[in-house]
Amino acid sequence: MESSDRMNPAVQILGIAVLMALLDAPWLMAQKSWVLDFTEEIQGGRKPQMRLWAALPVYLALAYIVTQAPNAPRAFLFGMTTYAVYDFTNLLVFDKYPLGFAVADSLWGGLLLALTWWISNQIGLLRIG
Repeated sequence: MESSDRMNPAVQILGIAVLMALLDAPWLMAQKSWVLDFTEEIQGGRKPQMRLWAALPVYLALAYIVTQAPNAPRAFLFGMTTYAVYDFTNLLVFDKYPLGFAVADSLWGGLLLALTWWISNQIGLLRIG
């Protein structure tokens, strides 16, 4: 690919971040009720206060990770590793954090990044081949 054909990296990462947020939405909605319940329990009965603005740097960082993967299987490993760091740190710190959720969410992170990588490659957000 010639350099004139290259997409602006900021536009690329923003596009991938938006795609990933859309792909992540069904998982988040499916988990929302019980995650809020155990989060409230972890917080000593206080309801979680969602700060949706904080999702922006999360998805931008994950989108950058997607751009670093040479293929979908590697994107899966990057995603699973990233989510595992988060989930198993929570498991380490919070005695009521569910092991089953840590495992499931880590696997979801791998699937999410692999799927995002594949779709991004198919629609031209990534130029991998």
